[in-house]
Amino acid sequence: MEGLGNAIKYLYRAFILRDVLSFVTPGAIIVLTALFLFFPELLSRSIHWLLYIPLFGLFFMVGFAVQCLGEFIGFIHFCPPDKSYWDFHKRLKILWCGWATDKDNMWWVKYYKEMEVKFRQAIRENTDKEEIRQERERLVVLKQMCGNGFFAVAFAGIIFLINALNASPWYLLIVGIPLVLSLFWGHRVHVLRQYAREKVIMDSLQKGK
Repeated sequence: MEGLGNAIKYLYRAFILRDVLSFVTPGAIIVLTALFLFFPELLSRSIHWLLYIPLFGLFFMVGFAVQCLGEFIGFIHFCPPDKSYWDFHKRLKILWCGWATDKDNMWWVKYYKEMEVKFRQAIRENTDKEEIRQERERLVVLKQMCGNGFFAVAFAGIIFLINALNASPWYLLIVGIPLVLSLFWGHRVHVLRQYAREKVIMDSLQKGK
């Protein structure tokens, strides 16, 4: 039992469990639903075990696109939103109208100042820091799993509706196009998040000298 407990702890630390529950599973729900309803012959074929690697990569990508689309429309949140900094106009601006400026990025800087400086310092000073990390990781997993899972089931429902109307498989683009565009939006958002996070870390290091 101790070995199993250590394995689970490793999965949390390596984010493997988060990825499986938060991204791979929702992505699999959408992809397998589409295959089952429109291309069932593909599911009946046996595939080489090496092909499972890109298949799970596809599940992950679709699941991540679900989260990006949810964030874009304001249903899924990375953290409690401050609408004065991160309203729908700014979310749309990142996708269509241009790159965000430092002023637009202040919301992320504010968040990472609290997370990277205050929160992590508090963890370092706490004797139960490993337990705190595990509890936080569990909350992150539950947050992402619930939000992404809801959207995945909703998209699966749309696919079932398309099939019930005897529509062409081309109608799957109703689901596919928003997910692909959301990946582009997600890329730009994560550039901002990385920039803000590294800026806060570098500023804190400069102050510590």
